Amino acid sequence: MTMIISAHLEGCLLIAADNRAMVCDVETGEMLLSHDDEAKIKLWSLGAIAGTGETVFLNRIMDYFSHFQAKEQQLKQMDVIYEEIEKRLMEGVPKEMLINNTLIFSMFDGEQSHLYSIPIEPFFKEIERKDGVKVIHPYVHEIYPWIVDVTCFNLPPDMSSLQNFQRHLRSLSSFDNESTFLEYHIQQLKKVFAVQASIDPSITTSFDLYIQICATGHSIALHIENPVLASPFPKKLNYWDRK
Repeated sequence: MTMIISAHLEGCLLIAADNRAMVCDVETGEMLLSHDDEAKIKLWSLGAIAGTGETVFLNRIMDYFSHFQAKEQQLKQMDVIYEEIEKRLMEGVPKEMLINNTLIFSMFDGEQSHLYSIPIEPFFKEIERKDGVKVIHPYVHEIYPWIVDVTCFNLPPDMSSLQNFQRHLRSLSSFDNESTFLEYHIQQLKKVFAVQASIDPSITTSFDLYIQICATGHSIALHIENPVLASPFPKKLNYWDRK
Protein backbone atom coordinates (compact mmCIF):
# COMPACT_ATOMS: atom_id res chain seq x y z
CA MET A 1 0.00 0.00 0.00
CA THR A 2 3.04 2.22 0.43
CA MET A 3 4.67 4.19 3.15
CA ILE A 4 5.43 7.81 2.40
CA ILE A 5 7.36 10.10 4.69
CA SER A 6 7.30 13.75 3.70
CA ALA A 7 8.87 16.60 5.60
CA HIS A 8 9.47 20.31 5.25
CA LEU A 9 13.03 21.01 6.39
CA GLU A 10 12.64 24.79 6.07
CA GLY A 11 15.19 25.19 3.28
CA CYS A 12 14.20 22.06 1.39
CA LEU A 13 11.46 19.47 1.03
CA LEU A 14 11.81 15.71 1.50
CA ILE A 15 9.65 12.88 0.14
CA ALA A 16 10.52 9.21 0.71
CA ALA A 17 8.44 6.25 -0.52
CA ASP A 18 8.89 2.48 -0.56
CA ASN A 19 8.81 0.39 -3.77
CA ARG A 20 6.03 -2.20 -3.33
CA ALA A 21 3.14 -1.86 -5.78
CA MET A 22 -0.29 -3.13 -4.73
CA VAL A 23 -3.25 -3.55 -7.09
CA CYS A 24 -6.86 -4.45 -6.43
CA ASP A 25 -8.23 -7.69 -7.90
CA VAL A 26 -11.63 -6.44 -9.05
CA GLU A 27 -13.06 -9.97 -9.04
CA THR A 28 -12.31 -10.64 -5.37
CA GLY A 29 -11.90 -7.15 -3.93
CA GLU A 30 -8.54 -8.15 -2.45
CA MET A 31 -5.33 -6.17 -2.60
CA LEU A 32 -2.55 -8.14 -4.28
CA LEU A 33 1.18 -7.68 -4.71
CA SER A 34 2.08 -6.44 -8.19
CA HIS A 35 5.86 -6.02 -7.92
CA ASP A 36 8.61 -4.63 -5.69
CA ASP A 37 10.30 -2.11 -7.96
CA GLU A 38 7.65 0.57 -8.34
CA ALA A 39 8.98 4.12 -8.67
CA LYS A 40 6.28 5.73 -6.56
CA ILE A 41 7.80 9.19 -6.63
CA LYS A 42 7.10 10.64 -10.07
CA LEU A 43 8.61 13.88 -11.32
CA TRP A 44 6.57 16.63 -12.91
CA SER A 45 7.44 20.08 -14.23
CA LEU A 46 7.20 21.84 -10.86
CA GLY A 47 8.27 19.13 -8.43
CA ALA A 48 7.37 15.55 -7.56
CA ILE A 49 4.28 13.54 -6.64
CA ALA A 50 3.80 10.30 -4.71
CA GLY A 51 0.83 8.37 -3.39
CA THR A 52 -0.20 5.65 -0.97
CA GLY A 53 -2.82 3.14 -1.95
CA GLU A 54 -4.04 1.37 -5.07
CA THR A 55 -1.37 1.57 -7.77
CA VAL A 56 -3.55 1.85 -10.88
CA PHE A 57 -5.58 4.70 -9.40
CA LEU A 58 -2.51 6.56 -8.17
CA ASN A 59 -0.54 6.13 -11.40
CA ARG A 60 -3.35 7.62 -13.47
CA ILE A 61 -3.34 10.75 -11.34
CA MET A 62 0.45 10.93 -11.40
CA ASP A 63 0.36 10.67 -15.20
CA TYR A 64 -1.72 13.84 -15.25
CA PHE A 65 0.94 15.64 -13.21
CA SER A 66 3.74 14.21 -15.37
CA HIS A 67 2.18 15.60 -18.55
CA PHE A 68 1.22 18.94 -17.03
CA GLN A 69 2.75 22.00 -18.73
CA ALA A 70 2.77 24.96 -16.36
CA LYS A 71 2.92 27.56 -19.14
CA GLU A 72 -0.14 26.21 -20.90
CA GLN A 73 -2.52 25.01 -18.20
CA GLN A 74 -3.96 25.61 -14.76
CA LEU A 75 -3.45 22.70 -12.39
CA LYS A 76 -6.81 20.93 -11.94
CA GLN A 77 -5.75 18.10 -9.70
CA MET A 78 -9.02 17.91 -7.74
CA ASP A 79 -11.10 17.45 -10.90
CA VAL A 80 -8.71 14.77 -12.12
CA ILE A 81 -8.83 12.89 -8.81
CA TYR A 82 -12.64 12.95 -8.80
CA GLU A 83 -12.77 11.64 -12.38
CA GLU A 84 -10.30 8.84 -11.62
CA ILE A 85 -12.26 7.81 -8.52
CA GLU A 86 -15.40 7.51 -10.63
CA LYS A 87 -13.53 5.57 -13.30
CA ARG A 88 -11.95 3.12 -10.84
CA LEU A 89 -15.29 2.49 -9.13
CA MET A 90 -16.87 1.79 -12.52
CA GLU A 91 -14.08 -0.71 -13.17
CA GLY A 92 -15.13 -2.65 -10.08
CA VAL A 93 -12.69 -1.48 -7.41
CA PRO A 94 -14.46 -1.27 -4.01
CA LYS A 95 -14.43 2.19 -2.47
CA GLU A 96 -12.75 0.67 0.60
CA MET A 97 -9.65 0.23 -1.56
CA LEU A 98 -9.58 3.92 -2.50
CA ILE A 99 -10.93 5.82 0.48
CA ASN A 100 -7.70 5.65 2.50
CA ASN A 101 -5.41 6.61 -0.38
CA THR A 102 -3.35 9.80 -0.10
CA LEU A 103 -1.37 11.92 -2.54
CA ILE A 104 1.71 13.96 -1.64
CA PHE A 105 3.20 16.49 -4.03
CA SER A 106 5.69 19.33 -4.11
CA MET A 107 5.39 22.42 -6.29
CA PHE A 108 7.72 25.31 -7.07
CA ASP A 109 5.60 28.41 -7.71
CA GLY A 110 8.42 30.50 -9.16
CA GLU A 111 9.45 31.90 -5.80
CA GLN A 112 9.23 29.03 -3.31
CA SER A 113 8.75 25.26 -3.19
CA HIS A 114 5.69 24.05 -1.28
CA LEU A 115 4.68 20.61 0.01
CA TYR A 116 1.07 19.42 -0.05
CA SER A 117 -1.04 16.37 0.77
CA ILE A 118 -4.46 15.40 -0.58
CA PRO A 119 -6.41 12.76 1.37
CA ILE A 120 -8.89 10.87 -0.79
CA GLU A 121 -11.41 10.19 2.00
CA PRO A 122 -13.18 13.60 1.74
CA PHE A 123 -14.09 12.78 -1.88
CA PHE A 124 -16.38 10.08 -0.47
CA LYS A 125 -17.94 12.12 2.34
CA GLU A 126 -21.12 13.95 1.41
CA ILE A 127 -22.21 16.94 3.48
CA GLU A 128 -25.80 18.12 3.32
CA ARG A 129 -26.21 21.88 2.98
CA LYS A 130 -29.08 23.86 4.47
CA ASP A 131 -30.89 23.73 1.15
CA GLY A 132 -30.75 19.92 1.18
CA VAL A 133 -28.13 19.62 -1.55
CA LYS A 134 -25.38 17.12 -0.79
CA VAL A 135 -21.83 18.24 -1.59
CA ILE A 136 -18.28 17.06 -0.99
CA HIS A 137 -15.41 19.17 0.32
CA PRO A 138 -12.07 17.63 -0.64
CA TYR A 139 -9.09 19.75 0.26
CA VAL A 140 -5.37 20.31 -0.27
CA HIS A 141 -3.35 20.42 2.95
CA GLU A 142 -0.06 22.32 3.01
CA ILE A 143 2.80 20.86 5.04
CA TYR A 144 4.67 23.67 6.77
CA PRO A 145 8.30 23.91 8.00
CA TRP A 146 9.43 21.25 10.48
CA ILE A 147 6.27 19.21 10.03
CA VAL A 148 6.57 15.51 9.16
CA ASP A 149 3.68 13.80 7.39
CA VAL A 150 3.62 9.98 7.53
CA THR A 151 1.17 8.02 5.41
CA CYS A 152 1.02 4.24 5.77
CA PHE A 153 -1.45 1.40 6.29
CA ASN A 154 -0.30 0.21 9.69
CA LEU A 155 1.05 2.64 12.25
CA PRO A 156 3.74 0.86 14.29
CA PRO A 157 2.80 0.08 17.90
CA ASP A 158 6.13 1.60 18.89
CA MET A 159 6.28 5.11 17.43
CA SER A 160 9.81 5.77 18.64
CA SER A 161 11.45 5.41 15.21
CA LEU A 162 9.13 8.01 13.68
CA GLN A 163 9.44 10.27 16.70
CA ASN A 164 13.22 10.02 16.59
CA PHE A 165 13.20 10.83 12.88
CA GLN A 166 11.20 13.99 13.45
CA ARG A 167 13.24 14.94 16.51
CA HIS A 168 16.52 14.65 14.62
CA LEU A 169 15.56 16.50 11.44
CA ARG A 170 18.17 19.05 10.44
CA SER A 171 18.22 21.81 7.86
CA LEU A 172 20.57 21.82 4.89
CA SER A 173 22.27 24.94 6.23
CA SER A 174 23.36 23.09 9.38
CA PHE A 175 25.68 20.82 7.35
CA ASP A 176 29.00 21.61 5.74
CA ASN A 177 27.88 20.22 2.39
CA GLU A 178 24.96 18.60 0.59
CA SER A 179 26.49 15.11 0.64
CA THR A 180 26.66 15.06 4.43
CA PHE A 181 23.09 16.35 4.64
CA LEU A 182 21.86 13.57 2.33
CA GLU A 183 23.76 10.79 4.08
CA TYR A 184 22.50 11.89 7.49
CA HIS A 185 18.83 11.79 6.50
CA ILE A 186 19.23 8.61 4.45
CA GLN A 187 20.52 6.79 7.52
CA GLN A 188 17.62 8.12 9.59
CA LEU A 189 15.12 6.99 6.95
CA LYS A 190 16.66 3.53 6.67
CA LYS A 191 15.83 2.91 10.31
CA VAL A 192 12.22 4.05 9.88
CA PHE A 193 11.55 1.93 6.79
CA ALA A 194 13.17 -1.13 8.36
CA VAL A 195 11.00 -0.86 11.46
CA GLN A 196 7.83 -0.29 9.44
CA ALA A 197 8.49 -3.22 7.08
CA SER A 198 8.85 -5.50 10.10
CA ILE A 199 5.19 -4.94 11.03
CA ASP A 200 3.62 -4.01 7.67
CA PRO A 201 4.03 -6.53 4.81
CA SER A 202 2.68 -4.05 2.27
CA ILE A 203 5.94 -2.05 2.07
CA THR A 204 9.58 -2.64 1.18
CA THR A 205 12.61 -1.72 3.25
CA SER A 206 14.26 -0.03 0.26
CA PHE A 207 12.87 3.31 -0.81
CA ASP A 208 13.07 6.25 -3.19
CA LEU A 209 14.06 9.69 -1.96
CA TYR A 210 13.31 13.11 -3.43
CA ILE A 211 14.76 16.39 -2.17
CA GLN A 212 13.69 19.79 -3.52
CA ILE A 213 15.31 23.11 -2.62
CA CYS A 214 12.70 25.64 -1.51
CA ALA A 215 14.37 28.79 -2.85
CA THR A 216 15.17 27.53 -6.36
CA GLY A 217 13.05 24.44 -7.02
CA HIS A 218 16.18 22.47 -7.88
CA SER A 219 15.89 18.82 -6.92
CA ILE A 220 17.52 15.41 -6.72
CA ALA A 221 15.92 11.94 -6.86
CA LEU A 222 17.64 8.82 -5.51
CA HIS A 223 16.92 5.14 -4.95
CA ILE A 224 18.13 3.84 -1.59
CA GLU A 225 18.79 0.14 -1.10
CA ASN A 226 18.08 -0.99 2.45
CA PRO A 227 18.72 -4.77 2.56
CA VAL A 228 17.39 -5.84 5.93
CA LEU A 229 15.30 -8.90 6.75
CA ALA A 230 11.63 -7.95 6.41
CA SER A 231 8.55 -9.88 7.50
CA PRO A 232 7.27 -12.61 5.12
CA PHE A 233 4.88 -11.30 2.49
CA PRO A 234 1.48 -13.03 2.28
CA LYS A 235 0.06 -13.88 -1.14
CA LYS A 236 -2.90 -11.58 -0.63
CA LEU A 237 -3.90 -8.77 1.66
CA ASN A 238 -7.41 -7.66 2.55
CA TYR A 239 -7.70 -4.06 3.74
CA TRP A 240 -11.48 -3.79 3.88
CA ASP A 241 -11.54 -3.38 7.64
CA ARG A 242 -9.03 -0.59 7.93
CA LYS A 243 -10.21 2.07 10.38
